[in-house]
Amino acid sequence: MGDGISRRDFMNGVAFAAAAGGLAVPGAVLAGDEGYPPARTGLRGSHPGSFEVAHSLRDGQRPDYSGVVPDQHYDVVIVGAGLSGLAAAYYLRQHQPRSRVLLLDTNDDFGGHAKRNELTVDGRLRIGYGGTQSIDGPKKNYSPVARRLLDDLGIRLERFNTAYDSSVYERHGLTRGTFFKAEKFGTDRLVRQTFGRWDDVYEGLPPGQEDRLRAYLSEVPVSDAARRKLEEMYLSERDVLAGHSPEECQRILNSMSCADFLRRYWDATDEVIAVLQTRTHSLWAVGIDAVPASMTRGMPGFRGIRVPDAEQNDEPYIYHFPDGNASIARLLVRRLLPASIPGHTMEDIVTARVDYAALDSPGAPVAIRLNSTAVAVKNTPSGVELTYVHRGVPRKVTAGHAILACYHAIVPYLTAGEIDAEQARAMHDNVRAPLVYVTLGVRNWRAFKNLGVAYIANPGGKYEVYLDYPVSLGAYQFSRGPDEPTCLHLEHTPCLPNSGLDMRGQYRAGRAWLYAASFEEMEADIRDELTRMLGAGGFDFDRDVAGITINRWPHGYAYSPTPLYDPTPVQEARAERARRRIGRISMAGSDSAWQAYTNAAIDEAHRAVLEVTGRARV
Repeated sequence: MGDGISRRDFMNGVAFAAAAGGLAVPGAVLAGDEGYPPARTGLRGSHPGSFEVAHSLRDGQRPDYSGVVPDQHYDVVIVGAGLSGLAAAYYLRQHQPRSRVLLLDTNDDFGGHAKRNELTVDGRLRIGYGGTQSIDGPKKNYSPVARRLLDDLGIRLERFNTAYDSSVYERHGLTRGTFFKAEKFGTDRLVRQTFGRWDDVYEGLPPGQEDRLRAYLSEVPVSDAARRKLEEMYLSERDVLAGHSPEECQRILNSMSCADFLRRYWDATDEVIAVLQTRTHSLWAVGIDAVPASMTRGMPGFRGIRVPDAEQNDEPYIYHFPDGNASIARLLVRRLLPASIPGHTMEDIVTARVDYAALDSPGAPVAIRLNSTAVAVKNTPSGVELTYVHRGVPRKVTAGHAILACYHAIVPYLTAGEIDAEQARAMHDNVRAPLVYVTLGVRNWRAFKNLGVAYIANPGGKYEVYLDYPVSLGAYQFSRGPDEPTCLHLEHTPCLPNSGLDMRGQYRAGRAWLYAASFEEMEADIRDELTRMLGAGGFDFDRDVAGITINRWPHGYAYSPTPLYDPTPVQEARAERARRRIGRISMAGSDSAWQAYTNAAIDEAHRAVLEVTGRARV
């Protein structure tokens, strides 16, 4: 792989026959043939062939489909076979066991952002996640409806207490680290952070670890003045908002970005801000210049501030399948189409192989039709008519109802002539955050062991890097030793920091970059940054990397409102308007909840099905 991974992101409209095949990395051994979607490497996520039809619709290219005759009828057609679409099909079959359901998805795999990545490295299957990574706070955050679905699927949360080895990296002496890139900080330097846990990005300074903080700051490549300011912000109990009531403090924190707060109340310089800039990326997909100060608690400078008591969620972050929440999608598919996936448990789903030919069988009550982009949905006197493009060929189906479990941004184009302007505006306000999730198959993690890190932040660059979550479930065993093959996970949230743009503006700018970036460009950045981060530990990209999957999500996280940009009454009205039913067309998906979480996707699927079936909400 010394000449780079030669894969170009071709964007050729609906002519994507070449994109339908696998994108392989030289030197990688795939799990099965390249026709198996989870084993395809190269550019995944919103892959070539999955978005061009929708983009042409957005750009006003609306071919005349009036001559296309409907060739099938279903009780319900669901647009989107992600977690919300699959959950909606599950609930429909629960409420109406004899119903016939068709799911359409523009991608070549089901699950949406719950994306499974498979690589076989030196004969050993390694499974990673290319999107939705974990069941986050299921005991506190999940509604009874969402918890019941997990139970129905056989997901036993207590099983993760032993499946997830919380201390394995600590036993190897690994902790967090920060890579300071020369282009931003004047020198390349990896600094170990021996305070706090390796896997908690948002944790503040634990009690009794002040000396460890000082040791860390002593190596951070900034001026002495910036170092002293960072130490003060970390350690001081001073309430910079003293004299204000807790409610007034909350209003102040809601009214400005974290960066503006640190500048105004702590006299933080650009040098200090640069060290902290990306601390919010993995949660908000933008830096502290665009996240309200009220949503960055745990950051330096906030220890002494009094605000109204917030409910804390102390659940451990351990509810993680090796492929993230792709296993939830696979469990749903197995319930809907038992012949498509063998097995019966949450353990055996991890290594089960999907029979993709069984997803869309003639006459089956449920069909999942991949590589199918909806282009028009309209109400008719007897139900709905839906037009879609399947592998370049336009087709139509009719149904009693439709559920749109897809991005809200495309709905106004699908329902042109049906949707009113106010609802369309509300949907367009849900600007999803662009994301890049990379699964890298490596032959060992000896360099991490040598450097003493399991996670590496990168405030001056692009990719944060961390070792695979330590989960063994069923027949699947994670890599317990540094000389065994494993997955590395890399995250990049493209945005335009310190540009004056708000969160939505930065998301749009990041999306434009992401669609334009070639695979070679992203692979070159990954190669460069990994080499500079890990080279001192003995890492060699050409020798150690066996395969790479870049999951590109220009429309990633559903937009989450913040008090800085979205006053609560305005946002509540906007959300209600956006998810309003249009005739026999209901809305689902996490966009309907304006929350980028699996539980929200499940809840919205349930709500949509209750609309379709005419049942009262329970």
